[in-house]
Amino acid sequence: MAKSPKKAAKPESPILPRVGDKVTIPSAKSVLEVDQVTPDGSEVTLRRPGTNLQWFRIKADTLTYVDRKPAARTSNPFTTPEPDFDAAEALERITTVKDENLKRLDDDLDMLKAYLKTLHAPRATIETLEGLTVEQHASWKKAVDRIRKLLED
Repeated sequence: MAKSPKKAAKPESPILPRVGDKVTIPSAKSVLEVDQVTPDGSEVTLRRPGTNLQWFRIKADTLTYVDRKPAARTSNPFTTPEPDFDAAEALERITTVKDENLKRLDDDLDMLKAYLKTLHAPRATIETLEGLTVEQHASWKKAVDRIRKLLED
């Protein structure tokens, strides 16, 4: 009985370099970074980070990879989708920032008004600062209401 021919093992496809990969080459002792890759992936341009030193047209099969940069995410519909935007979480964060900002502003302006009172500043100066406080509260309220309306759409 005739034996079936053995299938030859597929040679592993070479690793395609990506911009940002950290590599070494035999002629340089330091770690280099891939700066450019030819369209077919056969040659690269390397640079030494922090310097102007570059190596041009280095064959990709001579590279030794030290650190690989992760592949860029694509908008392929068969990959995992991006997480959904959580409007409630965003509004909660905006409200927290608003509250912290207004409290800090109120505290700073209270200290400033107290200081101006010790200097016997005109009453109109202190009333102007109080008006600023009211304007900021109103502005934040208006902005948060608009954001809330936009997120509901």
